[in-house]
Amino acid sequence: MQQSLLLRSLLLLAGWLLLFEIGWLVEYTSHASVWFPVSGFTFAALLLMGLTALPALLVGCVIITFVSAFHYELPLSNWDIFKGGLLFGIAHIIPYGLGAALLRFLARNGIRDVTRVIVFFLVIAAVSSLLATALVLSSLVVSNMMPLADVAKTWLPFWIGDMAGVMVMAPFFVALLSKLVPGVLFRLTDLSALQPQRHSPHFWLKLLLNALLLTLAMVLAYVTQSPNSAFAIFFLVIPHMWIACSESPFYNVLSVALSSFLIAFLVHVLGLMDFVMVYQFAINVIAANTLFGLALPTLLADNMQLRKVAFTDNLTQVASRDRLEQRAQLEITKARQDDEHFSLMVFDIDNFKQINDEFGHHIGDHALQQLCLIAQHSLRPEDLLGRFGGDEFVILLPKTCKQAAQQVAERILEELQNVRVADVQRLTASFGVAQLSDDEDYDMLFMRADQALYRAKYQGRNCVVQATD
Repeated sequence: MQQSLLLRSLLLLAGWLLLFEIGWLVEYTSHASVWFPVSGFTFAALLLMGLTALPALLVGCVIITFVSAFHYELPLSNWDIFKGGLLFGIAHIIPYGLGAALLRFLARNGIRDVTRVIVFFLVIAAVSSLLATALVLSSLVVSNMMPLADVAKTWLPFWIGDMAGVMVMAPFFVALLSKLVPGVLFRLTDLSALQPQRHSPHFWLKLLLNALLLTLAMVLAYVTQSPNSAFAIFFLVIPHMWIACSESPFYNVLSVALSSFLIAFLVHVLGLMDFVMVYQFAINVIAANTLFGLALPTLLADNMQLRKVAFTDNLTQVASRDRLEQRAQLEITKARQDDEHFSLMVFDIDNFKQINDEFGHHIGDHALQQLCLIAQHSLRPEDLLGRFGGDEFVILLPKTCKQAAQQVAERILEELQNVRVADVQRLTASFGVAQLSDDEDYDMLFMRADQALYRAKYQGRNCVVQATD
């Protein structure tokens, strides 16, 4: 399929004709359907395949024009129908081709943020479907397939149906065609780097509950025959937002596509044509809300990643200075409230500059990483190791007195006995330990521990010194 343009074109043509027939099933006025999936399919095909999709789409437009002429029993010659088909094809393809080209251009030139992509897509869908409505209706009038007087009552439902087809179905067809046709110009995963994932174990249950709520809402409108009851369909926003926040993008667009089809089908089966505009707008609103809902997991993941970058030292993977100081303020407050001990430890590598000068910065970085790994192994889950700067590190020890903190430092020193720098020089460190005293803040506590560290250096390094009160 990837190598055969003819096979791809035939598959595209068959799919386009099938979808046009499905759109006819829910037609409620001449040339206007509740929901028109062909527009979404055309948009997706042009987005994915570019100009190679044109022959199949144009042939499909000509074929369907002959079918339409027979369907509406139009007194036109075959030549007139053929010309009308070409005119319809041009009017249908150009707006969606321009919209797809614009979206592809934006995505390829740095527009990767999911919320911006969604906003651009929704605007492009609305504008391109409006332009398609104007051009297609004009082509139908020019080719004598539609009276000019019918345009006034047709253009709005025509536009809303086409827009629903693009908003609801185009994302689904993009995801589907990118899997069926490898090597396409553009993929769903190119949009904001959204990677396909498996659905959750409860996805089909969510889908079933959504379909049940949808059916009940439409049966209510059928039973009461009240325009107000038709608005109950907007409750579907709730389950679709639930799905949007808990499922992968593909299964979200699949759920919206199935809901839109079920709405259009039940409008036809239950004879709810008097409320059709409500259902058309509902399809568009649900689709737009769901697309924005897709952004939530991505935004949350991005925020988590940003928090990790901000709160984690890149080299050693311990807490950053900002994270360290925030946590220290919190632990000091808790220690005062609970009347608990709190100790702080400051340490660094002995003669670190000499290590960098003699062995190189790469070995120096490795020494920092080794020190952090050993220190982490001696700490409890509630303790926090952070990099203050350079080769200086801080350990926060909640519910720990200075004697226990000294034992932790000595345990780290003992473990360091087995570490060699570049397999030659023994790695050593000096520690200053301080326990929180009354009316002392973090800066004062840190200063006392840091002064103890300097005394450890003065006393010969590779030792632990407790701060004075």
